[in-house]
Amino acid sequence: MNILERTPTFLKNFLLSILMLLVSLFGTSAQQNVTFFGSSVCKGAGADSLHGYAWQLFHGGAIDTSKYKYFNASTGGDNTLKIQKESRLEKMLFPTKPDYVVIGLSLGNEGIRSPQDNNGREQILEQFRSRLLALADSFHRINIEPIIVNCYAHSYFTRDQYNFTKKMNRIINTWNYPSVNVLGAIDDFTGKWVEGYVGDPWHPNTKGHLEMSYAFVPSLFEAINKGKNPPTYDWNKSYTQLKNHNNVDYPLFFNVDNTIHSFTLSFRFKNSNNGSIAGFISENTNHKIEVDEHTITYKSLSGIFPKHLNDWTHIVLSHSYTNQLTILYINGKPIGKIKEQLVPVKIYFGGSASVIDLKDLTLHRSCLNEAEALDLFNKKFIQSSLEFYNSMTSPINNIVLDNKAQSLTQFSIDQGVTLENKILPLY
Repeated sequence: MNILERTPTFLKNFLLSILMLLVSLFGTSAQQNVTFFGSSVCKGAGADSLHGYAWQLFHGGAIDTSKYKYFNASTGGDNTLKIQKESRLEKMLFPTKPDYVVIGLSLGNEGIRSPQDNNGREQILEQFRSRLLALADSFHRINIEPIIVNCYAHSYFTRDQYNFTKKMNRIINTWNYPSVNVLGAIDDFTGKWVEGYVGDPWHPNTKGHLEMSYAFVPSLFEAINKGKNPPTYDWNKSYTQLKNHNNVDYPLFFNVDNTIHSFTLSFRFKNSNNGSIAGFISENTNHKIEVDEHTITYKSLSGIFPKHLNDWTHIVLSHSYTNQLTILYINGKPIGKIKEQLVPVKIYFGGSASVIDLKDLTLHRSCLNEAEALDLFNKKFIQSSLEFYNSMTSPINNIVLDNKAQSLTQFSIDQGVTLENKILPLY
């Protein structure tokens, strides 16, 4: 009989309670603090009970709250100047002992609506750009991981103010910090909140905040924790040839396990036979991008492309859930849009086409606008809300595609297809 068997029941229960107490006192050391730090939208203004995008992200089931603890140290009206002047770091942020800081500031509070010309707006943008980047750099230097929420909508934005908002977001995409494209979740394509998602001119309502929360990659914190950095464009000229001689429906596929509303899928292809080449499943319907000779189609949308063996064609399919629109772009040019509202449960690359050359596969958790679609065509990388990225330039020797994005999402490879790496020189 060992010592545990000889121990009286009451003593074993006592020891167990002590063990549980020790776990409760010291077992939380692995839990990491995530603090949202910004202005009123970040705080939750416009939503019921201040349950804004930050609160909904953490309490909607997408984040493992046993690993990550939620704090919100935001103050209505704050901008990059007030944060310093009012000592927000010392008084509000640092007491939460953050491991991650999600910075949620806006050009609206920074004063982008005040100047009467673009020179003045340029100065406001530069003030915001330089101070926001310096703030993120300062966090990074003291081992706090910064995550930047991109600039968002405002019901009073003019066309020029909207253009500066988009310009700032494109700048943020060049930084070596993860960022979140909330504009693409809630923008009516003129810079204003989409009707039905408005709390007041300055803030979205609860539904609007929910759409913004969906723009966050759910596994972002886990990916950072595993050492994944923001990706950059892979300029390697190699690519992958997909052969589908077994009529597989979804050659490279992702089964969505955390709700996606607005989204964008994009890729480059060449040397394709006729048939479907990408798409997604929503409400038990297969929504396909197809090739028929020199024509690319998505439902009623179609565009001609130069079908030569060595010419790459770039496809962007961008869906705005709030606007109920899907937009097709070919080589950076908008082909048209369809009125529909979709919730994908499966997203795939490749399709019924028996042969296709592929590269630069991306999936974003936001609707990319026309300027961003053109950026992708021109190989200007967009890392905001990036759920998945594989350049398809390296040999694939696994049952899943490697994901270079700050995400743990995996695209599986149907075993009925073959993938052959076509190695080309780097130059």
